[in-house]
Amino acid sequence: MCYQTKLTKKKEEIQRQFDARISGLDEFDPSEVIKAFDFPKTPVITDEDPKLIQLYQWGLIPYWADKSWNRQYTLNARIETLEEKPSFKNIMNNRCLIIVNGFYEWQHINGSKIKYDIGFNNELFALAGLYDHWADTKTYTVVTTEAQGVMREIHNTKLRMPFALYDQDEMQAWLTGKDVKPRYDFTTNPGLYQQQSLF
Repeated sequence: MCYQTKLTKKKEEIQRQFDARISGLDEFDPSEVIKAFDFPKTPVITDEDPKLIQLYQWGLIPYWADKSWNRQYTLNARIETLEEKPSFKNIMNNRCLIIVNGFYEWQHINGSKIKYDIGFNNELFALAGLYDHWADTKTYTVVTTEAQGVMREIHNTKLRMPFALYDQDEMQAWLTGKDVKPRYDFTTNPGLYQQQSLF
């Protein structure tokens, strides 16, 4: 699954990389650790306006939900079951790009956990997402898929990974509902306090 990301780049670099203008990002501060369970607002691009970067809140609230909705259960969405889940099946065409320059997962070895910083050499990329609007609240969920490549070694308990998109063609394909495969040629760095590495 995916519950921690990072976005440490400046607004100007984000704008340039995604060829999109930024709206309302004064509420967002770059951060080494963005935690899903805080339901933070982070920069996204939606299929409605691919040239606009907006703040949406992590933790999807379906448009039909009531005030008791528990967003902890919609932080992530398994791509294999999108068509089955009431929260996601009606918004499968509400595609978005969640802008990051890394995410974190833990490897379990002999009762201990090693935290890995995962991405593409700290460059900007996107995680595939779905979004919805509830009242005046704009929210999203991170789409996940089966772990591949090095992620099978790192996320070695649940074998999941976020659906990562690296180049513009991949991002455009996701936004427009075309077939696209997740990237898994990640660079990885274990936490500096850890002695153990995969390599």
